[in-house]
Amino acid sequence: MTKIARPDFDATLASLTQTLVDYFLSIGLPADAVEMYRKCLLLNTQGGKLHRCWTVLDTAQALKVDALTTEQTQDLMVLGWLVEIQNAAYLIWDDIMDGSETCRGQPCWYRRDEIGLMSINDGCLLASTVFIVLKTHFKDHLAYHDLVEAFRATAIQIEIGQSYDLLTASPHYGGLSQFTKEKYEFIIERKTAYYTSYTPMSLPLVYLQLATPMNLKEVYKVALSLGQYYQVRNDYLDVYGDPKQTGKAGTDIQENKLTWPILEALDRCSKDQRLTLEKFYGSQDHQDVAKVLAIFDELNLKNAFQQWKDEKIASIIGMIESIDESEGLKKDVFNVFLAKLDGDALRHVGVAFN
Repeated sequence: MTKIARPDFDATLASLTQTLVDYFLSIGLPADAVEMYRKCLLLNTQGGKLHRCWTVLDTAQALKVDALTTEQTQDLMVLGWLVEIQNAAYLIWDDIMDGSETCRGQPCWYRRDEIGLMSINDGCLLASTVFIVLKTHFKDHLAYHDLVEAFRATAIQIEIGQSYDLLTASPHYGGLSQFTKEKYEFIIERKTAYYTSYTPMSLPLVYLQLATPMNLKEVYKVALSLGQYYQVRNDYLDVYGDPKQTGKAGTDIQENKLTWPILEALDRCSKDQRLTLEKFYGSQDHQDVAKVLAIFDELNLKNAFQQWKDEKIASIIGMIESIDESEGLKKDVFNVFLAKLDGDALRHVGVAFN
């Protein structure tokens, strides 16, 4: 197998897009509607690092003793794109619910003048796309049923997590007093860890017929911890990140979101600082947001995050070292993921990656 690069993934998406265009035309969807679908698919899957695409392929390469065949490589790139397409559907809906302005450095799909709330149905079409492709591409594969169930399970996990994320952010839910670590971890596990880490790492196990109960349990355990790190870092960058680099202006404070910074602040703050947070957290006013940020700075959350990060990475590395490889799972599945997730971890894991 030749080394895979970004253009190979782009070519796979182009082929998938044409297959889907042909499918919708074949069932009678008017050409202008098909063109809008094509535009939606391409624009909402671009601009990212293809983290999930790469994870599917990297995982399979780490699992295989022999090199992947050309057919296997193509199948795995298709599966990677299906994870990205499913993610794109939920990003469209998430942006609407959060009132976001930008996504991956571009205006949110629903913010485009010609789209608006039509984007809700566009997200539905993208979500359905996953199962259209699974049927057309994998219906004769031994793992077809399990692949379908994997994507269905991912969907319900995301929806459960999103539901609780919105519920805890509601101004009618009880304010900061109801923010707890347990609720935060529940949201992370469902909304982030499952589809960001577990799904793209477990799909290759399913495809390669290595999805034993023990292997899936091991993957879930480490994926949950990796997902926690991924989400906490995102929460931190929402407050302290540069929008030019993150592609999105931070809005968690204005949206009253249950996040790592506010949990950490509530754990560290004085009574007076808590009163300030309770009064201004969740406000849309820029001056109120500035007061919340000032409290975060007073509590030195930047250093707190760095300490948390170092401890979390050390914990993850320890979990990876204890992985049982007796049923075909490999430690490098997680080493490569961690190295790509955070370059600082490279000093701990000596693995090569794309």
